[in-house]
Amino acid sequence: MISHPEKKPQVADSKERSFDASEIRFTDIILFVGKYIKMLMLIAILALIGGVLYSYTLPKKYEAKVSLLPEYGTSKRGSFSLLGAGLNGDGAEKLQPDLYPTIMQSSPFGEYLLKQPVVDQENKSYKTLLDFMKAQAKPGLLSGLFSSSSSSKTPKKEIKLNKEGILSYSRQEQSNIAGAISLLSAEVDQKSGVIEISAETIDPFVSAIVVEAAQKYLIDYVEDYRSSKASQRESLLADRVKEAKARLRTAEYALQSYRDQNRNVFSNIAKIEEQRLQAEYVLSESLYSDLVRRYEQAKVNVKEERPVFKVLEPVKVPLAKSSPKRLRIGLIWGFLGGFFTLLYIIIFKEKVIQKIVSGANE
Repeated sequence: MISHPEKKPQVADSKERSFDASEIRFTDIILFVGKYIKMLMLIAILALIGGVLYSYTLPKKYEAKVSLLPEYGTSKRGSFSLLGAGLNGDGAEKLQPDLYPTIMQSSPFGEYLLKQPVVDQENKSYKTLLDFMKAQAKPGLLSGLFSSSSSSKTPKKEIKLNKEGILSYSRQEQSNIAGAISLLSAEVDQKSGVIEISAETIDPFVSAIVVEAAQKYLIDYVEDYRSSKASQRESLLADRVKEAKARLRTAEYALQSYRDQNRNVFSNIAKIEEQRLQAEYVLSESLYSDLVRRYEQAKVNVKEERPVFKVLEPVKVPLAKSSPKRLRIGLIWGFLGGFFTLLYIIIFKEKVIQKIVSGANE
C-alpha cells in the first residue's frame, strides 16, 4: 500500500525533468552565457593570440597595382558606355571590358608570364618567372614522409599531342601555369570603366614586374583583337595594290612598246590596237589609284580601331607588405575558437541536443 504513492512522484519528477525547447526563456539564455562567459572569453583570447602567432609563420607578400582607363582615339568611338555594351559608334561588336579579367585567366597568358625575366629586391636576376618560382618553392612538412615511397615508383611518362591549335601540357606545366595565373587579379569598375590589375608575390620587385608584363599583354591582346579586321583589310588591299601596280606597269610597257614599233604606221588596224592598249593602260591606272586610296584609308582605320589605354596610376614597387594581415587572422581564429567552444558546451557539456531528442520522444 505504501509503495504505490512512492512511485507516482518519481514519474512526475521525470516529466518535470524532460526538456522542452519551446520553454526556453531569455533569462535562461542570459544565465547560460553568464555561466560559461569566462570560458568562452578565455578560449577566444587564446585562439586570437594563437592566430597572431601563426601569422608570423606565413611569408610576407607585396602587392603591386596598375590602373588603366581604356578609350578610343576618335570621337566616334569615345564612349566607354558603348564599350561596356560591346558596341562601338558604328554598332560593330567589340570585346567587352568585362572580359578583360578573363583574358588574364587563359593558359597562353600563363605561358607568357612564366617566360618573363624578373629581378628580385636583392638584385638577383632570373631568366624567367618560372625560375624564380622554383627557387622560392619550399618542400612541405610531409614531403619527407612520402619522398621515399614516391621515389621508388617510376613516374609515368606523359605523352603530348603535337597538333596545331591544340595545347598539350604535362601535369607539372599545368601546375606552373596555374601558379603564375594565381599571382594576378583584375577588376573592372563598371561606373568609371577603370581596370585595376594587381599582383602579389613574396618579392616587391617581382610583383611590379609581373603587373607591368600583364599590362603589356592585355593592351597588346585588346589592340590586336579590335584592329584584327581592319588589319586583315589593310593586308588584303596591300596585296591588291601590288597586283594593280604590276598590271599598270605591264600595260604601260605594252603601250609604249607598241608605239615605238609602229611609229610611222598609219593603218586603221594599228590605231585600233593602240586604242585598246591605251584603254587597258587607263583602266589599270584608274584601278591602281583607287586601290591606293582605299589602302591609305585602311591604314588610317587600323589606327582608329586601336583603343587608347590611359594609365591613371602607373606600376609602383610596393614598400609595405600586403599580407599576412595579423589582426584579421587573429580575429578569425578568435571567432572560430569561441564558436567551436560554444558548440562543445551545447552538444557535450549541457547535452542540449540529447535533451531535445529525449523530450520529443516522450
